[in-house]
Amino acid sequence: MTDGGKQRPTSNTAAGAAQPRSNWTVSRVIGMVFASIGGLIGLALLVGGIAVLAAYAFGRDDDGYFNSDRQQLESATYAIVTEDIDLGADEVDWAPDNILGNVRVQVDSAKPVFVGIGSDDDVDRYLGDVAYDELIDFDDDPEFDPHEGSAPRAPPGDQDFWVAESEGSGEQALTWDAEFGRWTAVVMNADAARGIDVEADAGVKLDWAIWAGLGMFLVGLLMTVGAVIVILLISRHASPD
Repeated sequence: MTDGGKQRPTSNTAAGAAQPRSNWTVSRVIGMVFASIGGLIGLALLVGGIAVLAAYAFGRDDDGYFNSDRQQLESATYAIVTEDIDLGADEVDWAPDNILGNVRVQVDSAKPVFVGIGSDDDVDRYLGDVAYDELIDFDDDPEFDPHEGSAPRAPPGDQDFWVAESEGSGEQALTWDAEFGRWTAVVMNADAARGIDVEADAGVKLDWAIWAGLGMFLVGLLMTVGAVIVILLISRHASPD
């Protein structure tokens, strides 16, 4: 009996109002974290793969090259040279040369012009005492680093160290199956005269890019789907009873 006929409240207001028990164990929390990280990596690979495939499908010209914009290059010196093109001074045993793709340099000039690619050392010896401009920026407004000097001792076409070259009037296209090493591209008048005025662009052809894009897409898709499945399974088993 209670005083005044009132019942005392129980220690727990209602048995049915007991707090639900959580099944979020440490292992499940860790699994959720790793699944989320894997999903983010997979999503990044998926987006990257789509971007590579889109570029391969829509970003190439009819010959399969990814090209820069064509720029007007003018110099009052005897040559325009690129900065050192470092394609790896020491070839990696497992990496074939064709992984570097094909390089194409196109120039258009009103007078006979020469365009060539040679090793850094050979080009430095040939142009060591020659006045030339080094191209350091090929964006909308090309920038040059001038080098003082005199006239070349001989025309560029007389040299035998070029790994790829093209010479003539009008449109000239140099194509080169890129190799490991350190290289420099050179544009000169064919007679080595002072004063260069050309329009130029550069491109690269990477036949393996489509396989890289497909690989990224498939791996990213599998990782993303797998992460979603793992997250759903963990959430299901960790839901309160």
